Amino acid sequence: MASVLPQQGSTPQAIVSQDMNVLGPADDDTKRVLKREDERQKRFDKMSNTVLDIPNGYRKVEVLIIRWDESIDEFKGHGKEADSAQIERLQTIFEKKFHFGCEVQILRNIDDPQLDLDHYIMSHVRNHNGDNNLLIVYYTGHAAQVADPIKGRRLRLSATRDWDESMGGHQPIAFWDEAEKPLKTKAKGDVLTILDCCFASTAAVKSDDEWRTYQLLAASAVEGKTTGPGPGSFTEALCDSLEQLLEESTDGTFSVFKLEETINTKRTEKAALMWDRLKKHKRSVELGPLKKIDIKKNSPSQYKKPELASLNLRFSLTTDDLSNTQIDTLARAFPAVCKNAGIGIRQIKWVGMEKRDPTMRVIQSINEMRRRAKIRKNNTSKTRKTTEVSDARKRPSSRPSSLAPAKRRTTNASMASEESLELGIQTPSGSSGKSRSPTSGED
Repeated sequence: MASVLPQQGSTPQAIVSQDMNVLGPADDDTKRVLKREDERQKRFDKMSNTVLDIPNGYRKVEVLIIRWDESIDEFKGHGKEADSAQIERLQTIFEKKFHFGCEVQILRNIDDPQLDLDHYIMSHVRNHNGDNNLLIVYYTGHAAQVADPIKGRRLRLSATRDWDESMGGHQPIAFWDEAEKPLKTKAKGDVLTILDCCFASTAAVKSDDEWRTYQLLAASAVEGKTTGPGPGSFTEALCDSLEQLLEESTDGTFSVFKLEETINTKRTEKAALMWDRLKKHKRSVELGPLKKIDIKKNSPSQYKKPELASLNLRFSLTTDDLSNTQIDTLARAFPAVCKNAGIGIRQIKWVGMEKRDPTMRVIQSINEMRRRAKIRKNNTSKTRKTTEVSDARKRPSSRPSSLAPAKRRTTNASMASEESLELGIQTPSGSSGKSRSPTSGED
């Protein structure tokens, strides 16, 4: 009996609502803010590293290219040569022009492909992990979006859309969220994942919160498709953009923000999307030719020492931005200040600058007060109902207590007073009861 994978153009199943509350691609206004923040971070770090005599950029960059074996890859029938040529071109760009380490791993179905995918990514992290390293993972092939009642929306990688058991071996599928875990939880440095497949943005449905950077560059939207290997494909635009930015960059480096923009000028109908997998949206991965640096000889002794602690300071500013001159001045001054204070410094990095929105703070405060007042009201109501049921069992209905209405009035007054206090509203002195009934809901 044949087992058929979902067609890439099919409609995805419904997903639980909480999976939709994720940090997605930025709109135009947000992109401008992120771009400026990226410029500030890049400028400060570069100047600070220069003052501290620390090499700029990553110490090591390693690329892992993952594809399916040609014997099961559906693309073999309509673009095998183009597919192979694009992968070889991408590998050459990374190795020859960027001086990155690069390896290609093949997914087969002799055993469960999930085991191979998990092993390749775990080994990539294990072999090249480091605080000052960048890990890049690139996948090309088919993918489908599936819904799991427990795990929600998932990205399922596959060698073909139609697979028959008579072909032999295991079904050629693997789930990205399973294999991705080491990149999110074990990697010490920055991570860049590039997915050239349909529904690629499904990989960004769930994310964590950390200080390092992990970006996902997706060839397609959560429910979108992308062009296969050959002319007009995402990988072709990626290769063209890498070479173009390498030539245009004045200092030899460019951000993934810029890479995404350049790719989308070449693929206007099917735009690439960038996602922040750690929900920071503070800093972008910087790409540029890796300089061969002997870290033992060329870097100062303090940079070779392990980090024992870190210090975060918050500056309350009266301006919503800093000029490049101000950023340079700060970057030059901080190392001197630390030296005068007798503080041993390994490195000083720009963490982030945020604008404060007074209006949003007021709205958030009001919403929080209303939420707390509603909870107290519900708790008080439940307690009162429980007490009334208990009183009804104790007293015959033919002999109601003359004090019950008074108690209820006191309780209602108490509740109103409590709600007013929670919302920050001052009530007249005569409206708040001085004595409280045992049924007021207080512990």
